[in-house]
Amino acid sequence: MDISKHTRRDFLRLAGLSAAGVVVAACATPEPQVVEKVVQETVEVTKIVEVVATSAPEKEPEGEAEAEPTATPEPEPEQGPSKYSESPMLAERVAAGELPPVEERLPEDVRVCPLIGEVGEYGGTLTVASLTTLLWAGDAEMAMDRPNLLRISQDATHATEHILKDWEVSDDFMSVTCHMRKGMKWSDGEPLTVEDYRYWYEDMLLNTEITPVPTVKYRPGGELMQFDIIDDYTFKLSFVQPYPAFSLVSLAHQTGLGDNRPFQPAHYLKQFHIKYNDKATELAKAAGFDFWYQLHARESSRTQSIDTPRLTCYIPVRDTPQMSFSERNPYYHAVDPEGNQLPYIDKMNMSRVVDLSTLDAQTVGGSFDFAAMELRILNYATYADGAAASNARMLLWQSGKGGEVIYNVNCNWADEEWAEVFYDDRFRQALSLAINRADINNVIYFGNASETQFTVVPVSKHYSPEYALAYAEFDLDRANALLDEMGLEWNAAKTHRTWPTSKGDIIISWDLVETETPKGPITELITEYWKAIGIEIRWKSITRTLLSQKMDANEEPMSLWHGDETMDTLFLRTRKFFAPQTGDENCWGVMWGMWDESNGEQGWEPPQYIKDLFVWTDEYGVNESPEAAQKVLASQAEHIWTIGSVGNAPHPIFVRNTLRNVSELGGYWTWDSLWTYPEFPEQWWLQQS
Repeated sequence: MDISKHTRRDFLRLAGLSAAGVVVAACATPEPQVVEKVVQETVEVTKIVEVVATSAPEKEPEGEAEAEPTATPEPEPEQGPSKYSESPMLAERVAAGELPPVEERLPEDVRVCPLIGEVGEYGGTLTVASLTTLLWAGDAEMAMDRPNLLRISQDATHATEHILKDWEVSDDFMSVTCHMRKGMKWSDGEPLTVEDYRYWYEDMLLNTEITPVPTVKYRPGGELMQFDIIDDYTFKLSFVQPYPAFSLVSLAHQTGLGDNRPFQPAHYLKQFHIKYNDKATELAKAAGFDFWYQLHARESSRTQSIDTPRLTCYIPVRDTPQMSFSERNPYYHAVDPEGNQLPYIDKMNMSRVVDLSTLDAQTVGGSFDFAAMELRILNYATYADGAAASNARMLLWQSGKGGEVIYNVNCNWADEEWAEVFYDDRFRQALSLAINRADINNVIYFGNASETQFTVVPVSKHYSPEYALAYAEFDLDRANALLDEMGLEWNAAKTHRTWPTSKGDIIISWDLVETETPKGPITELITEYWKAIGIEIRWKSITRTLLSQKMDANEEPMSLWHGDETMDTLFLRTRKFFAPQTGDENCWGVMWGMWDESNGEQGWEPPQYIKDLFVWTDEYGVNESPEAAQKVLASQAEHIWTIGSVGNAPHPIFVRNTLRNVSELGGYWTWDSLWTYPEFPEQWWLQQS
């Protein structure tokens, strides 16, 4: 096949590879069974849009963290509403004596959300789907707020209020003082108090059975942050060194935290904790666990326990193998500017779908009001046809990714001959030059992606066109010249390059997980591109659980992922693709990452310029140094530690026309902003007539 240009027939062949796997939230949930999707009949696609719309900017922040160490709230009415309204569904329960009046359920310091679109109508049941067995996952999580202390702004640049009423960062960036909302309640009506924060810190974070190793986000400078209670509604978190990124990363985003957010319903969880209940182990064994902390972990998880109290706008009320049923939280802490308690929608039903082909068929058949997490751009034409036939519309949001699919070779591979080749900059540079990014853009994204090297996205304050263009041109002659310089000779048949010492054909076999972006179809193209310069890759799709095990054991010579954490929200908050680290998302320096993360007790000591990357990423994490950011990005552009394909692509979203207040212009469909979280999905509403 001519690798310089692909045909419509090739597009249809690749489309059949696009549906294996399930979208998981960049560092997220268990995966379902991997299946192949049957390609639908021929579709005619040229270009989806001329320009993919971006989200409408919010009011410009009055200051970045470096200049003004205070919160930057979104515009709101100067005064809150004088009275409050509630859903008729809850009014009936109030009349029946099952609930207190809405004024008593809301906090004194009620959160008045800025209006997104229009004031909605109460009622209706939102239908969504997921490919997992969890209570909430996939599009169910997209349709609600997150139980985070703060919220990410719509332009994904700063934090705004949410569960916290206010917060203050000290002038030296070494502490954050957090102010709670007076009278805020859990979904069971019990008050949210400073005890819930103390319980999380002292009884969960400091308990080594529950938390063997606290996340590095809570250990800047190597020491665990300190928690101090100021009064009944105020607490302070202190650090041993300046930490300006903490508010955005650890309070507004949950990166590295998972379900272990800095508050937990102490009144509910104490029954499962051995410190408060000496029969906790008996409870755990009766529930099928060996240890008390295993049951405690389940009951503290909002995606696993139906009984745990919550702060989100919906709460699960019933669960079956096929469906999860949720209803509005009567004690949700937020209202719209007119005083209507949110959310507008009364109920949410999440269908559990067995595979992507079934989900696609049900989506285009009109089974869901909202579908996005599992949708693939290759199937856009099919989605659009289905939307037109089922009173729905298709939206396109930017992915917010510096690379839709990115590749790493393992510089720490156990075979010294292989590792020597992988470690040579020229090898990675040659692989990058052999990629026909224009072809990928046209075949997979219909011309709507950016043909870029892996780097931060253009909206980042650290973006440079120089970095985006580094070794990103399609130049087979230059790629072959670099491999010739390395002494990687062709075999006699001119089909493969050969290893420099053993002289065997260079064939790299590795595994991947197909999640979130079209990794299979793009890697099919990459396989052809690299074959043209004598490098053969053989890959198969496996589960994320298995991949994690193999990556931890340093058993993958190559890896891929999607290049997120490239918006300023999360850039260098973890090292991820810009410096070595452990984990299942890239393999380029696992043993070096292990050495650094263990303070030199494990792994392999890296060369000095890898140590420099550790220093620069740590420096940025402490003070958001622009100089440190530029050094890291320049290193990536020079060495091509991570090989990019295309970036900033559109992501398709299927929305029923009766579902209102879903951002038409679009936000960023990325882990960096938690997808819909900045767009206030609790203000979505269903038009009843």
